[in-house]
Amino acid sequence: MKISSWPYFEKWIFLGFIIGILIGVFSISFTLLLNFLETIFLKDILQTTIPKPLGEGGNLNYTFVSGRFIFFPLIVGLGGLISGILIYKLSPETAGGGVDFAIESYHKLQGKIRKRVPFVELFSSTFILGSGGSAGDLGPMGLIGGGLGSVISQYFGLTPEDTRKAVAVGIGAGVGSIFKAPIGGALLSAEILYRRDLEPDVILPSMIASATAYSIYGSVVGFEPLFGIYPFHFSPLRLPLYALLGIIIGILSILFVKIYKSISAFFKKMKIKSIFKPAIGGLITGGLILIFPEVIGTGYGWDDILEFGNFSPIKTYGIPIIIFLFILAIAKMVSSSLTIGSGGSGGIEAPAFEIGAFIGAGVGMIFHNLLPSLVPYVAPFVVIGMLTMFGGPAKAPISVMIIITEMTSSLQLLPGEMIAVALAYVITGKYTLYPAQYPTRKDSPAHKSEYEIPVMLSIKIDECPLTELKAYSTDDIKEVSKRMEEEGYLSLPVVDKNNTFIGIVYYRDIADKKGEVINYTIRGVPYVSPNANLEDAWEVISRTKSRWVAVVENGKLKGVVTVESLLDRYEKEVMKIKGKSENNEEYNS
Repeated sequence: MKISSWPYFEKWIFLGFIIGILIGVFSISFTLLLNFLETIFLKDILQTTIPKPLGEGGNLNYTFVSGRFIFFPLIVGLGGLISGILIYKLSPETAGGGVDFAIESYHKLQGKIRKRVPFVELFSSTFILGSGGSAGDLGPMGLIGGGLGSVISQYFGLTPEDTRKAVAVGIGAGVGSIFKAPIGGALLSAEILYRRDLEPDVILPSMIASATAYSIYGSVVGFEPLFGIYPFHFSPLRLPLYALLGIIIGILSILFVKIYKSISAFFKKMKIKSIFKPAIGGLITGGLILIFPEVIGTGYGWDDILEFGNFSPIKTYGIPIIIFLFILAIAKMVSSSLTIGSGGSGGIEAPAFEIGAFIGAGVGMIFHNLLPSLVPYVAPFVVIGMLTMFGGPAKAPISVMIIITEMTSSLQLLPGEMIAVALAYVITGKYTLYPAQYPTRKDSPAHKSEYEIPVMLSIKIDECPLTELKAYSTDDIKEVSKRMEEEGYLSLPVVDKNNTFIGIVYYRDIADKKGEVINYTIRGVPYVSPNANLEDAWEVISRTKSRWVAVVENGKLKGVVTVESLLDRYEKEVMKIKGKSENNEEYNS
């Protein structure tokens, strides 16, 4: 028996385990390959180091080692060139942030992703990150997971609906494993697809896949939370300050999205071969790294350093640290947009975390200077800043809130996180890091048939032209039958002298007969009102076996709608819908 015919729960429990196992293996491969490439490019060639988060064996006593730092632009450019070759020679779908293509596949491609995509994404993104490019690992693992879900679904011959679900499940499992946040990853699979909606059907299989992938990944790299354990105490008195932080980050999130889109658009218009564009983005990013080494790679190590208030490794060039933290946030916006927007392969999510950490640290220091007893440390502002800068413009406030909670192993900040990310989510409005997202399920092509109102139901009778057609109850039968023969009707509506609808007279009943029409009128026949729709009219026509249907309002005959006028109105509406669809496709492209 085919898996597609299995009962729902049995099918998705099985598929959840299979998807989770594969993603767990790929997550391990991703981390090992990234560490290997970082060793070659950063440690051996450039003789420099970058801070690691506590969950990856890092510590807070980081000291920057410059080594051959001057060659950073060349190395990042080389990583971009290698990535560009892999992407544009093998799989152009892997260009950019990763998750966005997986979302597009869900909505527009019936979940179909080519088998090569996870493998190309694995190598192209790790070369970008391993050489110091300013990007993240969530996006690549989201696409790898979604791609593996799609491949598994196609292998088992599942329906397009199940294939789409498998892509969403894969996105969540990929994120849940690489971030060591299985609960948040499972929720993300349902939330990341839309700007204002959820896909509830994917949560159960995502829980299984995410838990499985996380368990396999953690058994090799360890189960420590990525950012260590948050050790500070929560104070409800700081809630208004967290709300203000949410407003600030909400505004700056819009700036981030605009910078990202502008740089992406610039590189798309650049008249050189796409294969070289990531190298150019890498060269410019490398130039920024010479001034701001904090923007190297994912930035997770810097997130931890900022959380625990260790600002000594940051070289401020004589600029006050608070101001410089905001400058670093802008530098990270630009560097990550250059790395990813140039067509390189990397996630936009880790940069959002680091940008939020810089802003949160800056805002936290301001409040610390103004209210030292209320704000004795900046840690909560850094953590909430990370969450808010990603959760707001990603349109995934719930899942990202849970992800950060798992990454810090603390529930203390949930009230502040909820307020801040909710405000940022509202402020960012239409601005999103994922252009492929649809507003709601109703807007998605994947659910179009579920929400679409049939054309015939959407057209009212009063939108159709009415024909003047009737016989009076006192008319002579011979005259009426002659008129039917001349005009080609087999029946006519019958009214009295006040135009009150009485019923129908059929030609078969009056042929070769004498008398008045009223004697042969069939009463109690169905009719429609002006507010009825075309489907109602078709139903009456089929029941009365006529070429028309009487339109009656307040008992009075307004006219009849003929089959010809119904068809004409229907065709016009269909053409209008097709025109709108073509315009939307042109706009979206």
